[in-house]
Order: sequence, then C-alpha cells, then structure tokens
Amino acid sequence: MTGGEERRLRAPRTALSLVIACLLLPGLARPSTYVVYIPLDSSIYPELDTLNSLGLLLDYLEEVRPISRIEAARLTLEAERHLEQKPRDFAARELARSVIAALREQVGEEMGWLENYRQDNPPNVIIQPVERAEAQYIYSQGDRRYWLSPGITSAYEGTPLLPNNDNLPTSPGSNEAVRLQSWAGFGSFLTTYGEGAIAGPLGAGVGGPPGTYPSRFNFMSGEAVVSLGNLAISFGNEETSFGTGYFGSLSQSNNAAAFTALRVRRIHPHHLPWIFRYLGPISAEAFFGQLDAVRPFAQHPWIFGHIIAARPLPNFEIGMTRAIMFGGRGNDHYNVGGFLGRASGIATGSISHGDSNSRGGVFLKFYFPHLRNAEVYQEILGEDNLTKEIPQLGHYMPLKAVSYQGGGYIPRLTADGLTDMRLEYAIMEPNYSTHGDSLYWSYQNAWMGDFMGTNSTRMDLMIGRWVNRRVKISGDVFYTERAPGFAANFPYPFEYYPYSVRKEHSGGMAFSMWELPTKLNILGGTLLETRVNASFEYVQNIDYSPRDSARVMLQLSIGFRPGGSRFEWN
Repeated sequence: MTGGEERRLRAPRTALSLVIACLLLPGLARPSTYVVYIPLDSSIYPELDTLNSLGLLLDYLEEVRPISRIEAARLTLEAERHLEQKPRDFAARELARSVIAALREQVGEEMGWLENYRQDNPPNVIIQPVERAEAQYIYSQGDRRYWLSPGITSAYEGTPLLPNNDNLPTSPGSNEAVRLQSWAGFGSFLTTYGEGAIAGPLGAGVGGPPGTYPSRFNFMSGEAVVSLGNLAISFGNEETSFGTGYFGSLSQSNNAAAFTALRVRRIHPHHLPWIFRYLGPISAEAFFGQLDAVRPFAQHPWIFGHIIAARPLPNFEIGMTRAIMFGGRGNDHYNVGGFLGRASGIATGSISHGDSNSRGGVFLKFYFPHLRNAEVYQEILGEDNLTKEIPQLGHYMPLKAVSYQGGGYIPRLTADGLTDMRLEYAIMEPNYSTHGDSLYWSYQNAWMGDFMGTNSTRMDLMIGRWVNRRVKISGDVFYTERAPGFAANFPYPFEYYPYSVRKEHSGGMAFSMWELPTKLNILGGTLLETRVNASFEYVQNIDYSPRDSARVMLQLSIGFRPGGSRFEWN
C-alpha cells in the first residue's frame, strides 16, 4: 500500500460514519420481530404514497425501498391517527379511508401485533405458503435499445416500455408470467422469504441480451433476515430502489435483476441521540455484494453502497447515497488493507493497483401543505472521482460526471383530492454508468440505475384520477433523447455500428389503471388486485441508426393473496 493510500484510509468519511451511526445507534438489546420485505411492484407502495401525499404520514421516507410488512402496518396506523385529527371538511377523507381499509386488509396481521403490543412477541413459528400470486400477460413489439462499448459499457433493454421490472425476460409478441411469493418466520427473529417467476411465451423460447442465457424460470428475490431490535441483517437477493425518482432512479433501481448482497438496515425510522435528534426520523441502509461475470474485464466486481434519508421537518426531506464498485478478476491488485479501503470508499485505488468507480448523490424534497400539499424534489448524482483534476481532494469527490433528476407533484390538483399531476425530468451525463476496466453500472447486461442509460434525457407529464375512490386511472405523455457520444474520455467504438450514427429522439404516451385490493368472501377472503399498463412510443433513429421504430407494450396483471392460508404456532 502506498503512502497516499494510507493517508486516504485515515481520512474521515462523514457520510459513511453517519450511516454507521444510524444503523448501530441506539443499542440492539431489544426484542425482535419478523421482517418480510414487500416486492416493489406491490400496490402497498402507491397506497402509502397516496396517504403521504395527503399529509397523513410525517415520518415516511419513500426514498429507501423496499420496506417491510411490519413498517407498512405501522405507517397505516399512523395514517389512521392523523386522519382522526383532520377537520371534518377534509376533502380527501373518503379517499384516505378507502386506502387505509385496503392496507388493513393487506397487512392486518402485523397491524394487530402493533395494536396489541405484540410486535416484539409474535407467534414462535409462522408459515405463509402463498403471500401473493400474480399472473401476467405481456405483449411487446418493437426494437429494443442497446448500449455497447466493450470495456466501457454494455447494457440491453429488457421489455420495451416496461422498465424497472427486475429484467424479467420476455420475447417479442405475447408472453405469460406467473410470480409467487412466500415466507416463513421462526423464533420471533428469523425470517426467510422468496419470490420466483415463470415467464416467456408459452409456445416459444425466451429471448434476451447476448451472454445472459435467459431462463423461463427466474428467482426474483429472496433473503434470510435476522432482526435485532430495530436492526435487520439480511443476506440474499433483494430488489432495491433509492432516491426520489418516480419513473426511474439515478443511483439504484430494480431495472436490472437483484444481485446477491449482505444488507444492514433499519426496520422503522428512528431518531439519533443528542443534538442529532434534530435531524428528525432517519432511515438508513448499507449493502455489500458481488456482481456478474458478463464483462470483458474485472469480472465479478465487488459493490458497496449505502443510503441515508432524514425528515428534519415535517415538510422537508434530505438524503445522501454513496456506492463504489471495485475489484474483479484482473483488477484486484491490492492487499487486505486495499480491499477494506475500497470497500469503505476511503481508498479508491488506481488503474495499476485495482481501479474503482464511485457514485455519490444528494436529494431534497419539499412539501407545501398550503398549496394542496404539493411536492418539489431534486436529486443530483456524481460519478467517478476527480483525482487528476483536484489531486488533494478529488479522490473523495465522485463529481466528475454529474446527472440530474427532479420534478414536481400536485396530489390534489382538484379540490376533491381525486386528481393529481406529476412532471418529472432526468438528464444523464455522457459518462453516466460508464467506466473503463468494465466497472460500469449494469448487472447481467441491464442498467442498475435509470433505464434510459448514459447521455440521455427524458421528460414525463402524468395526470391521474381516482374513480369511485377505488380505481386510479393515469395518463402519461413522455419525450426522450439519446446521443451516441457517450464515454467522452474514451474513443467511441463506431466500428461496432454498421452506419453513420445519429441522435435518437422518441415520444409516446402511456396509460395505467390499478384497483385497490378487493376482498372476495366467496373465496375465503382472498384479496384480488388488478393492474393494466399500456404504452406506445415512436422512436426516430433507434439505437443511433437510420431506422425508426414503433414500439407497443400491453401488460395485464391479476394478483391474489389467499385468505386464511397462514399457519401459526405459539
């Protein structure tokens, strides 16, 4: 290890230290509970988002997902209490009651634990053979985008117009998918859960990006979780979404499949001691894992990341994200100290001694209660360090390539609170998600961040309306651009494209409909949930080529949660 590396190891890391404090303080000597994380496509998230946008949740930090069932239950009870305190003329009272009733049907068991002060003393054994079963029909047509610059970046689009779907493999035309989630808890502190899927066309093989060998059978997520008081330690594959973006996430998203990692996180938001309590409720998570070998160099790199989000004021949220990718076959020229330095982000290494690629971001969100609880949010993400540009400080600052994402949301566009509107933009820098030595931010050839990828821009305008306070219908108009000149620090490999590259433009519209879960007493209390998504997009110069492409996607989903299927032993 060089003297410069030793100095970097001794240098303070404020963000990392704060995350560690948030995860480990206060102490762990408290009872535990079962922790089952909710899949990111669950209707529980838009239901909680609705309650939050109505001003009924004061410590909900939606920038850190997934959350657990026990946390969703706590938030539902909080919304019930705050709804009782609202004046009788509160315009959205009936909508809030409808959403709360739906949540009570979904996480009612955990709400019962909290209401009866049994959250730290649940049944000794719980087995839920089917937590949720979902059947999907997906029709897809049109060219798929790809990003190719060997050794700098490599990523392919999954299903056109269906991002953030865990890179579930589909083929052009009709596809069918079945997803199944189950979980079990033992000894009031150990939980195991998993979700699997069978996907693809029934009468043909499953397509996918080169080198990924897509399978009809997919393990979507699954972990073993040990809870120690308010701290959860888990190992396995888990969906991840960090940040403020509604249509996409700059730092970590579930656009790619979940990767295996060790994770430490808080189950419920908490307050730090001493003067740090003024930061308000805090949520934090840290993970350490390993990525794939679908890279020409630095195969199976390590990745360490963390996020901290706080709500110091009822109408203000702030957070930070940080991640570093390092090592891998042929890129691991360091000793144990070098490994620990890179894993913590303290020593970022060099090309000759094991390179790394860092990301760091800050996000802000403001609420305006007197403007119908309007929200304004902004996120900034920097990537790669400024070691050469600022020799003394550059290795601490992942600000070489800065990308932006932000927007505004009006949850009560009409006085009755049943119509909302969202405007969001994202600008990805030319070096976003790219890096030499194959340390680019993709997993199994799918972007781990925003689905539009490097050197791109997107804008969305969406208006939604509740019907009968149970069905929400939304329409989205969007525009995107992609430029071919990514990886500005490296010669772009035009030889991989058999034509003179052009700038890509696209415009389109999307429609979505989802219904709050309905209880079917005729089927023993089974909950039924339905969703419909349809999109159309016209792309000029798809993949920077002289071709245009019309792309269409239709998704129909029906979800079931069987009633009375849980087995408990006390």
